[in-house]
Amino acid sequence: MREDDRLFTNVSFELDGRRAELDSVIVNKYGVFIIEVKNYRGTLVGAEADFEWQKYKTTPAGNVYYKSVKNPIRQVKRQVYLLARFLDKNGEKVWVRGYALLVGGNAPFDSEYLLGNAEEIDRAIHTPDRKPLDKVSIERIAELMALFCG
Repeated sequence: MREDDRLFTNVSFELDGRRAELDSVIVNKYGVFIIEVKNYRGTLVGAEADFEWQKYKTTPAGNVYYKSVKNPIRQVKRQVYLLARFLDKNGEKVWVRGYALLVGGNAPFDSEYLLGNAEEIDRAIHTPDRKPLDKVSIERIAELMALFCG
């Protein structure tokens, strides 16, 4: 995080009967960013378009357990769509980008939507890509996010 970044955690809102819960939203001059944090232990198997991924974990005794988990890329894409529509309905038409941060660094494949560490987050949220947001827009978006923080 840099000095001009605005961080909002546990942002929760509803749009047209659809509920969204966002782990982190960062607002800065480069845009609005959602970071969905996942701390999966073990090995992840899945593809970007899969509805669910499989998580495999081996115990010290050698037993292998697996569990289905929601695909965080699909989750964050849904969140991006809902947040962009929410902001648009509130007078702020901005480009929203979203990423899943896999704390364990155990991404099953490379994807522009998956981040593994703080350096990758910094690069994602500080790379000019679209028209920069002006200070007025940043403040209006920040006020909206503050209303829905947990």
